[in-house]
Amino acid sequence: MAGTVVHLLTAEKLLKELCQMKWRYPFKNMPEFQADYFIVGNICPDGIMARQGYQRDMKLHTHFRDGIPDGSFDKEGMAELFEKRMMQFWQEHEPDERVCPGLYLGYVTHMMTDEKFILQERPNFFQNISVIGLTQKDAETFIRFNKETDLVDFQLLREYPELQEVKRALERVPGYEIKGMITKDELAASRKWILDYFFEKEHTEETAKFLKYDSMVQFIECVVKEITDRLFLEGYLAKDLN
Repeated sequence: MAGTVVHLLTAEKLLKELCQMKWRYPFKNMPEFQADYFIVGNICPDGIMARQGYQRDMKLHTHFRDGIPDGSFDKEGMAELFEKRMMQFWQEHEPDERVCPGLYLGYVTHMMTDEKFILQERPNFFQNISVIGLTQKDAETFIRFNKETDLVDFQLLREYPELQEVKRALERVPGYEIKGMITKDELAASRKWILDYFFEKEHTEETAKFLKYDSMVQFIECVVKEITDRLFLEGYLAKDLN
């Protein structure tokens, strides 16, 4: 999965794109979209990790991947199943998006970002790290992957000052939940951890070796364009012609 700050920066850039466009929800009589809910929606799927007794299959569930284990996402029919579940989630949670307008849309864009990351950047990482003899069968590969995901996130925080506005959004947003999936308390705990770990702690400046920073910056730019197009092409949003 993409790093937390990758998701937050992607969300901030998506907001800028949407603010330049005339768009509307496909649902009738929706309240006004709220940017802060959209920002936090983009970190909600990973909020399940704050659950007491957390196990990996819980995260697979919040990421629409029941029956789609690691390493099988690129197999025939898996992406299609994932995308079907994503649209079902959007349609089923129309009433909840009315309560927190932007929250569930952010959840969807998190999933679109992860889909692109799994299919593009994770394979690049495995190819890059293979030069030192590590493969997907080695535990050390995933230890390094987690570390380098953080290193990319820390460098983004140093180089993109607009992430401070994201921080303020995380601090001021009212409480929220993802109905039937992640509780308000779990998401509050997750948000607090993100604020502490990424925005309050000092980080040693170190460059990732195998999850290339420049590649991830390019990934963010590309995925913002791709998601903006997908939201309209796939019917998550509609163009406002008025």
